[in-house]
Amino acid sequence: MKAKKEQIEYYTEVINGVVNMECKVCGVMAPVSPSTTATTCYECVRESYNKDFPFEPSVGYKPTGRPRGWAFMKEYVDKDGNVFHKGKEQPGLKGKLKPTVIKPKPQKLKLTRIQKQRMKADAYAKIHQLKKKLGKAKFKKDIRKITSEIKKLQKIVK
Repeated sequence: MKAKKEQIEYYTEVINGVVNMECKVCGVMAPVSPSTTATTCYECVRESYNKDFPFEPSVGYKPTGRPRGWAFMKEYVDKDGNVFHKGKEQPGLKGKLKPTVIKPKPQKLKLTRIQKQRMKADAYAKIHQLKKKLGKAKFKKDIRKITSEIKKLQKIVK
C-alpha cells in the first residue's frame, strides 16, 4: 500500500465573501478560489523570476547591410558574393554570381495643402454636375454609371 503524501494546510479566512489564503513563502494573505490548496503571492513570484531569470533588455535593430526583403527574394547575392535562395545561404555558389542590384522605389510626389484643396473643390464641382445629370437620367445603366462616379469622387473628397 502506498503511503499518502501529507498535505500542508495553510491558514484561510473569508473577508467580504472572498476566500484569502496565506502565501506559502512569506505568509501574506492573497485572494484565492475556494478549492485552492496552496498559493504564492505576486510579490514572491516576481522575486523568484528576478533571481532565476535576470532581465536583459534587447539592444534593438542591428542593420545587416542587406536591403529590406532580401530573405524573401528568389535569389539574392550580396556585395561579398554570398548567394541566398529565399534567405538560405548557398555556399557552393559563393563568388560565381554578380551582386544583386537593388533599384530604389520612385518616391511619390507629395501634394501641398493648396493642391489638396484644389482637388477637393474640383471634386465637389464635378459631384454637383453629376447629381444634376442623375436627376435627368432615365435608364438604369446611366444611373449606375453616374452613381459609381459620384462614389469615386466622394472618396477623393474624404
